[in-house]
Amino acid sequence: MTSATPPKAARRVFLHIGLPKTGTTSLQELMWHHRNVLATHGLLYPGEDEAAQHRAAMDVHAQRYRQWDEPGVAGSWSRLAESVGSWPGDAVFSSELLAAASPEEARRVTSGFDAEIHVVCTARDFARQVPSVWQENVKTRHTTGFTELLDAVRAPELTHTGRVFWDYQDLPRVLRTWGESLPPDRVHVVTVPRGGASTRVLWERFAGVLGLDPGVLDTDLGRRNHSLGHVETELLRRVNAALGEDVDWPHYAAVVKDDLAATILARRRSPRPRLPLDAHDWAAHTARRFAEEITAAGYDVVGDLDDLLPGPADGQPYREVTDAQLLEVAVDTLARLVSRTPEEPEPAQERSRPAWSAVVAAARTAVSASPAAEVARRVYRRVTTRRTG
Repeated sequence: MTSATPPKAARRVFLHIGLPKTGTTSLQELMWHHRNVLATHGLLYPGEDEAAQHRAAMDVHAQRYRQWDEPGVAGSWSRLAESVGSWPGDAVFSSELLAAASPEEARRVTSGFDAEIHVVCTARDFARQVPSVWQENVKTRHTTGFTELLDAVRAPELTHTGRVFWDYQDLPRVLRTWGESLPPDRVHVVTVPRGGASTRVLWERFAGVLGLDPGVLDTDLGRRNHSLGHVETELLRRVNAALGEDVDWPHYAAVVKDDLAATILARRRSPRPRLPLDAHDWAAHTARRFAEEITAAGYDVVGDLDDLLPGPADGQPYREVTDAQLLEVAVDTLARLVSRTPEEPEPAQERSRPAWSAVVAAARTAVSASPAAEVARRVYRRVTTRRTG
């Protein structure tokens, strides 16, 4: 991040630093969509486009996010900070990419504003959090299996997989890092309501920290951060492994993450990934430790710390995804691709054909070990005939 003279003061700057998978995307979409309304109430949500704040966060630690090297990242933090400094009222910055910041990075960010800094961290039930993190990792090209991830994050000696997980998900560490130079009442832990509660409740809690009447925004926007079932996530993981490095990140994001995952796999309604019983007990113990450390630190809690504690395990035995389940999803996915393929692709679709060919081939590889894979091969041949004809 380029050093710069601290900009002119905003009254307060709220830094929403995550955690990932705690409703951050829905809050960011809501604030971006209503940024003009927020501005009329004296609150700036800065950035020239919806991804501007994420680019600025990547600029804070470019080495960590090299795989997402995009035009416009270099220098984006300084530009955004300057826009906040020239605003006469309060401002809010939101990117979960900052959760993993080192103490030095956090200090560089907080010292970049001549303002009263508030850190806001959303957090939720840890037993729901772990499977969601695995799913999101797979949607961003990771190939680690669910059981492998559980083993890594519970191991006494951290592997690379475990270290990356805890960089973003160790709630007390994240709060200590960002709250190092702040009084506890300016470190706000906003708990995500338990499953089944209205999504509006999270916005009401978040808006309360900002000193904003939550009723000024219409929260009915829909969501783009679609969830996948366990079987669909495992299929996508195997596709990732089969793709390797053959598809670059922009193509992967457009074709796999935003199309295959969000518009095809997310439409299925198979059960979400969940923790085995022994891992559920571990998650409950971890959540209690988090709650105790937050209480001891005296941070401002918005919501209820009980929201962080998992409910009782459902008692159902944990089962690994089977080849038969994967084959069913793979065949259904390929059939959906066949039914939606246009006879004469538009130019933008034409450009995506090499990437889609790689994805289809990867899907074929992902299920090829199944005894019934000939069914998928026949569908695959239909897909490739349509796409190359």
